[in-house]
Amino acid sequence: MPKKFVRMCPECNSTDIKPDMSADSYSKGLLNQWQCNTCGHTGLFFPEYTQEDLKKIKEKK
Repeated sequence: MPKKFVRMCPECNSTDIKPDMSADSYSKGLLNQWQCNTCGHTGLFFPEYTQEDLKKIKEKK
């Protein structure tokens, strides 16, 4: 069974992430930009973790 990966916000560690579909993002040609629904952070780098790794990270905090 393939592992499922989840994106995590680098600012607040939330997994409530969506692609940034804003007009500003499209006008800059950044079609792979992401946005956090929790803190509003946008950017290109939102690391992906497996569910197991994500649990370990959240336990440390």
